Amino acid sequence: MKPNQLATLTLRLLGIYCLIQSVPILGMFGTVIVYAQHSDGGSTTSALVASLLPGVCLLAIGILLIVFSTPLGEKLHRPVTAETIASPISFEQIQVLAFAVAGVLIFADALPQLFNSIFHLISWVTAGKDDWQRQGTYGAYSFREGTAAIGTVLKTVLGLILFFRPRGFANFWRSLRTFGTPKPPQS
Repeated sequence: MKPNQLATLTLRLLGIYCLIQSVPILGMFGTVIVYAQHSDGGSTTSALVASLLPGVCLLAIGILLIVFSTPLGEKLHRPVTAETIASPISFEQIQVLAFAVAGVLIFADALPQLFNSIFHLISWVTAGKDDWQRQGTYGAYSFREGTAAIGTVLKTVLGLILFFRPRGFANFWRSLRTFGTPKPPQS
């Protein structure tokens, strides 16, 4: 199996994983509609969009990974010459693919909470000084929620970096093996 074929297969499997992860999130949409119809006041439109957006994003990412798996698979590995029909896959190529897979899994895990976290961070940053002083214990709760939102955003960024730059992480990982290892004395 050529490296680009392995990368394409892996990306298609990740696309299927994202599609499977979107099903429970989209399944909750019916419950949100029923709740929105029976609630008094509040922004039902924003509740519907907020409940639908993570599932739709996971669904879109799954479809994009399946549709564009071949060009992305070509991008994840070094070009193979025309005379190479089937070459063994090196350990470095497996590491690159493993980091790319980990990136998609981390991103897919963080995606359902991402939009809520961004909204929470925006409201946390725009809160005035008077709001913080009046709220007392709510300020400590809001700080905990803010740090959790920052963690979700950082998790998303890490997943994207791992997916789009897996070769750099693989090189760093390999350099850790020799880091701190004393060099043999030269005679």
